[in-house]
Amino acid sequence: MYDTTEPERDWESHLDQVAARAVPLPGELAALLRSLPLLLDDEPLAVLRAIGALEAIVADAGPVAARIVTRRDRTDLPRIAEALGMTEQATDARLSHYTSLNL
Repeated sequence: MYDTTEPERDWESHLDQVAARAVPLPGELAALLRSLPLLLDDEPLAVLRAIGALEAIVADAGPVAARIVTRRDRTDLPRIAEALGMTEQATDARLSHYTSLNL
């Protein structure tokens, strides 16, 4: 049987490096986002309400943020991808999705 310990360690290291280059979320926001899954068992309706609020925020703010980054600031795709901790392909898809929300 093949020992996957080293490749798994390499992958975890890679993920840590990607996360370290990404734009950090403010501490309170990160804590709130991490808390949602913890509420699933006891407060599933509250989680659904919070998710609905997040979706509304994404629909409003996503297109604006995408436009600011790509048009006003003219940030190139590799830099955006690094800031988001994503591949360029995934970043391009995300930006296209946000742009489509504003149609």
